Amino acid sequence: MSLPSVLFVCGRNAIRSPMGEALWRESFGADAPARSCGVIPAAFVDGFMVTVMQELGEDLSDFSPVSLAGVGEPPASLVVSLSTAADRTAKEYALKTGAEFLAWPIPDPSETPGSREERLDAYRETRDAIRARIRDWNNTRKSA
Repeated sequence: MSLPSVLFVCGRNAIRSPMGEALWRESFGADAPARSCGVIPAAFVDGFMVTVMQELGEDLSDFSPVSLAGVGEPPASLVVSLSTAADRTAKEYALKTGAEFLAWPIPDPSETPGSREERLDAYRETRDAIRARIRDWNNTRKSA
């Protein structure tokens, strides 16, 4: 069974969706078809996200957030929304392009208060939740 091309969508393309893109490739290989975007992209990538992804050996320091309009062609065959704020836009894109749509609501770790270490822990939880969703999706796909 071939791997679908996936588009991860979140609000700003600064935390969850770049994590999803990198974790997809971590799971399926560097050439696995994955992209990410935001409904309203941030001006820059989130530093805490870069830090927790570096813990896995993933360097996202040069990542640049993009909008859905900036994703380009070809359209993905699987669209995964990682935030409830992005669900509607991501679902509309999936319907328009004929892609499968999945909603994996993952809390935004940037909203977590506390010390630097407490905030990093929230980012790690987000990273690990996305990684678990990818793993669960793959296990379901294999058993189908």
